[in-house]
Amino acid sequence: MGFIVITLVLIVLIALFGALVRTVFGFGEALVTMPLLALLAVNLQTSVALIGALGLIVALPGAIRYRVHINFAVVRRLVTGSLLGVPVGILLIKYVDKTIIMRIFSLFLIGYGTYCLIRIHQHRVSPPKFQANGYDYLAGLISGLMGSAYNSHGVPIVVYGTLKK
Repeated sequence: MGFIVITLVLIVLIALFGALVRTVFGFGEALVTMPLLALLAVNLQTSVALIGALGLIVALPGAIRYRVHINFAVVRRLVTGSLLGVPVGILLIKYVDKTIIMRIFSLFLIGYGTYCLIRIHQHRVSPPKFQANGYDYLAGLISGLMGSAYNSHGVPIVVYGTLKK
């Protein structure tokens, strides 16, 4: 009985820590909480559902507060792409070894982080500009895929947003 209580308390603390990260940085609760929940042996499907609900609860007040600044045409394209990516992500989690996907995702994050560091220190490197609306659909598709499979939907959108500026 004591072990179950301690586990539940740790899950709540991890969820609160994820909410703090989301509140401070605007994204990232899944990147922080998913590995911590895995350390507690919480299965992937439960973690995805828990952190997805947490992300919605934490993001909703900000979305309501800043709704006048939201470009709904872009959101519509991102959501359309995301709806196409969700079933692909579900198939991915069912048929592909998760370590392969997580390694690819990790390499992407390391590569993108390195690219950003180089761009900051060398002003002559300019980021690519993604102005065409088709890229919104692609970013949404990747976001839906990663969100439904590993609850990491925010990373593709943040990367795309920084490249679109």
